[in-house]
Amino acid sequence: MANNERLTKRVKYLEEWVAENEEMGGPQGHLDTMVWLLNLVKGNQEQFGMLNQQFNDLRNMSFEFMKEQDLVKEWDEFVQEKQNPVEEESKEDNKE
Repeated sequence: MANNERLTKRVKYLEEWVAENEEMGGPQGHLDTMVWLLNLVKGNQEQFGMLNQQFNDLRNMSFEFMKEQDLVKEWDEFVQEKQNPVEEESKEDNKE
């Protein structure tokens, strides 16, 4: 008897939930939304993977070009110049 009452309450709860969510397409609408979201995440992951691969390819080509053109020393100097102002600014901020 208690099991019957418990099951009746569950069915009634599910019926109320379906009625409340009918404007979203009911359970099928929620399922469709989740499928759409999962496909969106999958697409974003694929785009990120492609972007990451392109970035790494460009980086590798840049370093290969610098080595072939003997620009490694100039590149190191350029990076050092760019990093020094940042270090000097942070030292000045710490003094204040």
